[in-house]
Amino acid sequence: MEFLYLPLTLYVFFIGSFKTGKLFYFAAANPKIPLGGFANDSKFSIIKNIPVEFKPKTILISKNDNIDNLKYKFQDEDFSFPLFAKPDIGEGGFLARKINSWDELLNYHSKHRMDYLIQEFIDYPLEFSILIHNAECNFKISSITERKHLTINGDGYSSIEELLSADKRAKFRIKNIKKQCESQLKIVLEKGKTLQPTSVGNWDYGAIYIERTELINKATIDSLENVNKTINLFNYARYDIKCNSVEDFLQGKMKILEINGVKGEPIHIYDSKYNLHEAYKEIFKHWGFIMQISKRNIKEGIVCPNFIQGFDMLRKHYLTKKTSLIKRK
Repeated sequence: MEFLYLPLTLYVFFIGSFKTGKLFYFAAANPKIPLGGFANDSKFSIIKNIPVEFKPKTILISKNDNIDNLKYKFQDEDFSFPLFAKPDIGEGGFLARKINSWDELLNYHSKHRMDYLIQEFIDYPLEFSILIHNAECNFKISSITERKHLTINGDGYSSIEELLSADKRAKFRIKNIKKQCESQLKIVLEKGKTLQPTSVGNWDYGAIYIERTELINKATIDSLENVNKTINLFNYARYDIKCNSVEDFLQGKMKILEINGVKGEPIHIYDSKYNLHEAYKEIFKHWGFIMQISKRNIKEGIVCPNFIQGFDMLRKHYLTKKTSLIKRK
């Protein structure tokens, strides 16, 4: 990923800052959240703004909460298993886990010293990522991508671990995937039985992405525009949602799992129909939208972080992720 995005990094911090006169110009794209959603933005702060009918039940667990605090918050919200846990600050499926029992939740809580979310597990079959922007001063959907989670099929004699090691999608991401299903690895999967070993729809966990531009129409644009106006945080964003069916999605019936600001990459580029040249073209096109929005907002008086402020936010983001791997005392 670092190699793939090296040209983009040069573009963002050198060409972009030269054209706008601001090193952290992209903070102006979504000025109501830190660095426009590039780094150090709180998922919980964003989720709080989502209308209740569109969001999973979600609570924030502080890195300072003890077991008693955890139990109180859990019981007060009347959660049931399974549920989903993920860091309040992070991206790319970092430390995101499906939690199936109280023991698993206690284990997750003890392993990581960080603020994290407990979220109702939404067991809908379809997961979409939707990129939106208003670079030309009107709301547009630039892409819709379906995330298909990794699945494996049992043969009646191989363990889940062996099936994963033999799977061409899983074997290069085996470390991440094993962490998602470590309690099941020695189980022999029945012949003909299908298992989804991870609940994270990210390519780091074996998911594949399929571009679904055919779903962009007036109904989907109007539906998401109304939601985005109500949330009132984003001029550029990627909505990650789940729904029961395409029909439900077209009618605006969905659950919003999270919303990413300017760090929301155009993941339709990972559809196998895109070659590297086409992928770079899409990446730069979307950062062009971000630059266009930022220039407009700067012209209208939005103030960007200075050098010290911007790098301080980047440093805090890095340190938060690093300390997340430190066990609680």
